[in-house]
Amino acid sequence: MKKGTIIAIVVAVAVVLLIVIVGMTLFVSLNKEKTSITAENFYTTMSQKGYNVQDANSQFSDYDYITQVYIAISEDYSYQIEFYELSDDAYATSFYNTNKSIFESSKGNAATESNVELKNYSKYTLSSNGKYMVVSRIDNTVIYVNVDDSYRDTVKSILDELGY
Repeated sequence: MKKGTIIAIVVAVAVVLLIVIVGMTLFVSLNKEKTSITAENFYTTMSQKGYNVQDANSQFSDYDYITQVYIAISEDYSYQIEFYELSDDAYATSFYNTNKSIFESSKGNAATESNVELKNYSKYTLSSNGKYMVVSRIDNTVIYVNVDDSYRDTVKSILDELGY
């Protein structure tokens, strides 16, 4: 065989191997399960960050499937982050889907959105009409955010830290 043909074959095999390795890495990383936090973890973390965290269980006492609710209000009372712990994954998924639909129905002409659905995790974000909205579920927990768009970076950072 000619030297040029051998080099072309080696390069082609290397490219195919690289594509397979990248594909497998993506597949493995996308199929990892996320770990949810407890209501107590949310309360502690947000309190330590200076948020005024309030127990909102009494507001949802008519809903047996909602077991714990905390609302973390920013120090200047300009926005809040809500945490829901539900009785099981099915209720959390339904809660997530309902709020996602509500957000989608409020979408304006100029909107940026993202949607992720993995094993035990779902997250929908929407920026539209000056609002930043997030509903994120891991197992039987959901975080809900509907804030002015100016708080987007702050909220994103907190949700990343919480794993949502």
